[in-house]
Amino acid sequence: MFPLVLVGVAVLVVVLRTRGSAQDGAATATQSSSAAETVSSDWDDEWGAPNSWDAKYPTADPKKPIPYVADDLDPTFKGLIDQVFSSMKARGYDPKVYEGGRSQRRQAYLYGQGRTDFPGYGREGSKVTWTLSSNHGAYPARAVDVISTSKAWSDQAFFTALGEEVAKVGGMTWGGSWSSKDYPHVELA
Repeated sequence: MFPLVLVGVAVLVVVLRTRGSAQDGAATATQSSSAAETVSSDWDDEWGAPNSWDAKYPTADPKKPIPYVADDLDPTFKGLIDQVFSSMKARGYDPKVYEGGRSQRRQAYLYGQGRTDFPGYGREGSKVTWTLSSNHGAYPARAVDVISTSKAWSDQAFFTALGEEVAKVGGMTWGGSWSSKDYPHVELA
């Protein structure tokens, strides 16, 4: 069954790369139905629909990010992120992608923090996301979380510089400009 899943994901990648942005909604529906065939029996519908990341990494631990692979990024987005990273490094910063693509199971896990009654993943803590429909769920990835290699999330100057560079390059949205700030988040506009 696992090789069949990989073939399905490979076909899905080709389909998603060849469809225009006007068909993004239809591609997402195809992607979700393909992923739904691969999830385990413990899936809870309140988590949302499984996505291609659930299919590609069916045994991934939702408590940890899926390992970042640059080839899993939308090609246009990868080029823009490369420009931002180059500029950040020239300014003396050390950016790294902490998380790129995200399974719906991981999104549900993150959503469960601060919502003790959320099925399966509810737990104490500060809320870290406000949505079950993250842009991290698209395949290929159209969103990443960027942090400092040496200082992780603790350097506000790093995130200010990240926002400045994203604005200079254009074509992307920085989560630090949102009313609910998400400083590491960068996505294709």
